Amino acid sequence: MKKIFLLVLALALFIPQIASAKINLYGQFDIMGADWQWKTMGSTFENGISFTNTRFLLGGNFDLTENVEGNVALLYVSTWGDNYLAGQQADNSTNTGLLNKTMIAEANVVFKNFFDNDRLTLKVGKFYYGEKGDSIFYVGLRDMSRWLAYSQNYWLGAYNGGMDGVVLNYNDKEKLNIDFLYSKISNENADTMMMAQTKVNISLINAKYKLNDNINLTAYLYDSETAEIVPIGLYGTNRTEIIGFKPEFKKCNLSASAEIAKLFYSLQSNMFDQSETDSLLVKLNAEYRIVLKDMMITPRVQYLRAGQYFATSLSDANFGMMTNNYEFMWGMYNVESLNAGIDFSKGKVKLILDLFKNSNAAGGAGRYEYNAKAEYNYTEDLKLYVGYAYALDAETPENWWCAYSVMGATWKFGK
Repeated sequence: MKKIFLLVLALALFIPQIASAKINLYGQFDIMGADWQWKTMGSTFENGISFTNTRFLLGGNFDLTENVEGNVALLYVSTWGDNYLAGQQADNSTNTGLLNKTMIAEANVVFKNFFDNDRLTLKVGKFYYGEKGDSIFYVGLRDMSRWLAYSQNYWLGAYNGGMDGVVLNYNDKEKLNIDFLYSKISNENADTMMMAQTKVNISLINAKYKLNDNINLTAYLYDSETAEIVPIGLYGTNRTEIIGFKPEFKKCNLSASAEIAKLFYSLQSNMFDQSETDSLLVKLNAEYRIVLKDMMITPRVQYLRAGQYFATSLSDANFGMMTNNYEFMWGMYNVESLNAGIDFSKGKVKLILDLFKNSNAAGGAGRYEYNAKAEYNYTEDLKLYVGYAYALDAETPENWWCAYSVMGATWKFGK
C-alpha cells in the first residue's frame, strides 16, 4: 500500500502539468543470466548457484513552467533462481504482484535559475546522485554484470531505488561546480527476516574545480547518521564522516587520477569523533589510449587499498570479484588490490581483459583473479555481453577457487 500511495502522490503532483507539456521518455532494460561455482577453504565439496536478473527502468522529464522541470521514473526488478534453483522463481509468498516489484526510482522537481541566479539549481524529491566509478557514494543503476545477485544485497536495492532529499548546485559555468546535498536512503525493500529495515540520513558537500584544460580537482565531505547500521563506513557505528581529495589529469591519450580519503566514526553520533590509523582509502588509476587505423587499444592499471577500518561501497567495480575480503552487504574493506588490464575496441566489438592480484591489507594470503568480458554493440542502444571470471588462492588454489560466468543484454532508449 505504501508504494501505491507514493505512486499516486507523485502522479498527482505532475499530471496537471504533464497534460500540456512535452514529455521526453527514457529507459533501460537489462537481462542477465549468471552461474557461480566455488570451493571454500577446508571443504571437500564444490558449491554452485545460478540465477537470472531482469530490470526495467521507465522515466520521463518535462517542463512544468519556465525554469522548472519535473522528472518521474519507475523501476521494476525481478530475480529467478536466488533460492539456488536455476530457472525457478524466488519465493514470492510474502511479496506478490507487479507493484511489489516496482519502485519509484525518481520523482523530483528541478528549479533552474534559482533566486534569479543562473548559477544556482535546486532539485527536490527522490533522485539519483553521483557518477559511475565514484569510490565513496553513488546512487543509481549498477551494471548488472556485477557478480552478486541483486536479491542478495539489500542495500544495493536501496541504491537502485534512489534517495529522498534536496541538492543545491552552484556552477559558475567556467571552473567551479559544487553540490550541497541533504537526503536519506533506506533499504525499505529488504527482507525483514534477514535484515531490519533501516534508513540513513546523509549530508554531502562535493566540489569540483577545473584548474586548467588538463587538471581537475575534486574534494568532498560525506556525513551519515543512523540509529542502526551505516552502509558506508565502519560497520556498527552510528555516525561516519569521510573527507576525500581527488586530482585528475588528462592530456592527449593519457588519463590518470589519484584519490585519498580518510574515515572518522562515532558510536555516540558525534562528528569527527574517532579515527583509526588504518582508516584510509587510496586509489590510483592510469590508462593510455592507442589509436590505430581501425582499432583502439587501451592498457590500464589500478591500485586500490581500503584499510581495515574503511568500508567503501564501490559503485562499479570491474567485472569479477576483485577482492580478498569481500563483505557482500557493505562493500569492500581491509583489501589491497593491483589490477592490470587492457581493452581492445574495433567497430561494434570490445574485448576487456583483466588480471588482479588481491591481498589482505592486514597481511593475509593473497588471491589472483583472471577476468574476460566481450561486448557487442548490436545497435547504438543495444549491447550484448558475455563474461567469465576466475579467482583462486595464491597458496592453495586446489582448496579455494571461485568461477563466475554471465551472459546478458542492455537496451537503452531516450535520454
